[in-house]
Amino acid sequence: MKQLNAQDSQFLYMENSQNLSNVVMASIFAPPEKKTRKSRFELVKAHVQSRLHTSPIFTRKLVRVPLDLDFPYWADDEYFDLEGHLHLHRLPAPGGWHELCELMGRIHSRPLDMNRPLWEMHIVENLVGMDHLPEGSFALITKVHHSAVDGSSMVKFFGCLSDIDVNGTPAVDISEVAEGAGEAPTPDEMWKRFVNNHLHSPIRMGQTLWRAAPMIFPALAKAVTPSEKAREKFKVPFTRLNKKVSPQKIFDAAEFALDDFKVIQKSVDGAKINDVVLAVCSGAIRSYLSYHKELPEEPLVAWVPINTRKQGPESGSGEGNQITAMTTDLCTHMANPIERLAQITYQTQLSKAAKSGISARLMTDVSQSMPGATLALASRIIINSGVTAKLCNFAISNVPGPQTPLYMQGAQSLHQYGMTPLGEGMGLFFVALSYNGKITISMTSTREIIPDMERLRDFLEASVVELKKSAMAASRKKPRKNSPVRSISGGKQ
Repeated sequence: MKQLNAQDSQFLYMENSQNLSNVVMASIFAPPEKKTRKSRFELVKAHVQSRLHTSPIFTRKLVRVPLDLDFPYWADDEYFDLEGHLHLHRLPAPGGWHELCELMGRIHSRPLDMNRPLWEMHIVENLVGMDHLPEGSFALITKVHHSAVDGSSMVKFFGCLSDIDVNGTPAVDISEVAEGAGEAPTPDEMWKRFVNNHLHSPIRMGQTLWRAAPMIFPALAKAVTPSEKAREKFKVPFTRLNKKVSPQKIFDAAEFALDDFKVIQKSVDGAKINDVVLAVCSGAIRSYLSYHKELPEEPLVAWVPINTRKQGPESGSGEGNQITAMTTDLCTHMANPIERLAQITYQTQLSKAAKSGISARLMTDVSQSMPGATLALASRIIINSGVTAKLCNFAISNVPGPQTPLYMQGAQSLHQYGMTPLGEGMGLFFVALSYNGKITISMTSTREIIPDMERLRDFLEASVVELKKSAMAASRKKPRKNSPVRSISGGKQ
């Protein structure tokens, strides 16, 4: 009997007809070198069948507690039917990138069957309109509910299906059988667990608030008597990105060389690849809103998820959600791209040191200590109140992936993309995925908010070009190491 934790449950409670909690990962494969008479559907089916034992996500379903009085449970699906999770598509003519993006948006916008294991896989053929792809290429679009995975565990889930060579050598150890979820709890077991959880929730809440006290009390002091300068600093401007989100989502993406991001990274001391991702997205949205004459004077703010998993052998099972979040000023009021990257780097260092960005992190940590019924009610209030728009304008997530090629049934994965849920008042989500020397930045939005997604993609590509050009120029005249670098706000970095 395995019960979901608070964070996993929250993605169920915050789901509504407008915003589904789906996570989607798409991979475009080259055709396998060995020819076969089997259909693509039969090959994928056989491959998935051979890996079902590697992850409990494949065969467990959700069991909700009546009235959501406590967190739901995972239980083995005794009627599991693999074919019910596999779907075959052929892109309509001309079978190009635009048609694939349209299909991605439709798949992401459809709810999963909550009576079965919360995943499905779509095999997409007829990619004939993409000239850069070998003939016979196909796409695999995998959708999993956010209650089962976050970005990092989605990559691990996909890794269970992957090989490291054309010979079919598994990317993970498939000799071990993942622990099953067990049978569904009886009403009596649910009641006993409910009583126990609700007795301990106030204790966990108190411990969380006590640990956060060093952050909370200074923040409260500023909130009680904020200066005019402080009020301006923490203001989140309202933009088209904070409008009501419609049910039908749209998708687009751009791909870059990871080495270009490393060149940009070196132009600012202390910068990480994640900072470069933030700066690229900042430059793109700055150009996009400027084009539409909607760029506010105040800098836009991003919601940035942070992976809290331990690295290495202690990283855990690779399932569920282990994330917190911070809010980061994206400095969209600054025209110089390198200065913008330097200031973003400074901002993220402060947030990670818990000196700023408290709101998002504290909300995430406190929610993990709430009892089930309280969290369910609070989540629905939050999703319907539009409070997200007061914390941020949009979201950016950077998910590192393997830097060696992956295969499936002898077919090499060439490109990888991702889609994530939107929230009411947060109508754009950038997802950066690095894989095999490349990094893709995928965009999820709605047509009402971003009616010209191709233009935003062009600005994304232009942002990387601008940053790389400026970085190379800056590297030629970089100051001496003993020369202090000052932040835009005047403090030393």
